[in-house]
Amino acid sequence: MTRKEILQDKTCPQLRAIAKELDIIGRWDMTKPQLVEAILGAEKAKNADKISSANDEVKIDNLNADGENKKEKESPSKDANDSSQKMSYVENAEVGTLVAFKLSNGKVKSAKIIRKSSKNRKLKLETDYGAQYIVSYDDIIWVRTGRRWPKGVYRLLKGLANNNEENTETTKVAG
Repeated sequence: MTRKEILQDKTCPQLRAIAKELDIIGRWDMTKPQLVEAILGAEKAKNADKISSANDEVKIDNLNADGENKKEKESPSKDANDSSQKMSYVENAEVGTLVAFKLSNGKVKSAKIIRKSSKNRKLKLETDYGAQYIVSYDDIIWVRTGRRWPKGVYRLLKGLANNNEENTETTKVAG
């Protein structure tokens, strides 16, 4: 029996308890299939952290064009586990899902996914007004799985908060 089948046999309260242990945010707004996928994604991310054989590839990926380490320039408040958990939401997002994303000028917008390229790690998004954007996975701030945006993301979308102030709160986990 696979891990997915084992999780599917559990009840929603049991799945939420597992999600709580894995620090999955937004678990109360998730359906049973969403909980199963979120748990599998979180467990996969947790197991990926334990694998050390890919360290050489990670070191190469973390170098920018100047040969400097990208991770050294990142904010120390951003936790690697939170980032990987957010990425699992972005990678598992389906066409039609709403996301909040940041533009190059720092402004935050929301749009619907209309096309997805996992290979290039890019999303093609369309706003309510028909504007289309091609956005990197890294520019996604939040993947909306419930009915509402979290307060910090909502404030960013309305322009009520500075992106840098809320960035640590909103990039912790998508959900």
